[in-house]
Amino acid sequence: MFRLFVISALILTLGAARPTPTPSPTPLPPENPAITVVARHEFVSWQAGVVNKDHYVKAASDTLTDDALTHMSQALSGLGALVRVEWYGNFNIVGAPPGVVGYSYRMICSNGAIFEQLMIEPDGKIDSINFLKKLPE
Repeated sequence: MFRLFVISALILTLGAARPTPTPSPTPLPPENPAITVVARHEFVSWQAGVVNKDHYVKAASDTLTDDALTHMSQALSGLGALVRVEWYGNFNIVGAPPGVVGYSYRMICSNGAIFEQLMIEPDGKIDSINFLKKLPE
C-alpha cells in the first residue's frame, strides 16, 4: 500500500512539474493581394509626389494639398527605392464608417523602412493613408 502511495505521489509530482505550454501566437489574417497592390502603388506614388486624388474619398482628397504632398514626398523619397512590402495585418478603426477596413504594411526600402496604414472604403476608395515610423500599440 505504501509503495502504491509513493508511486502515485511520484506520478502526481512529475505531472505537476511539467511547464505550462506557451500559447501559440495568433496567426495573421490572410493577406489580400489586391490591397497589397494598392498599398505598393500608393507608396511609390507618394514617394514620387504624384498622387491620383481619384483613388481617395472626397474628404481625403480635399485635404491633400500640394504642400502636404511635397513634404511627404521628400520624406519618403529619402528612404530610397522600394525593395519589398511586408504584410502586417488588419487594424481596428474606432468610429470608422461601416465596411471600412484598415490594412498595415511595412515598406522596406534601400535606405530604411516605414509603416503604411491604409483605410479602404467598401467601394475601394482610400479613406486615409498614414506613414509611420512605428505602429501604435
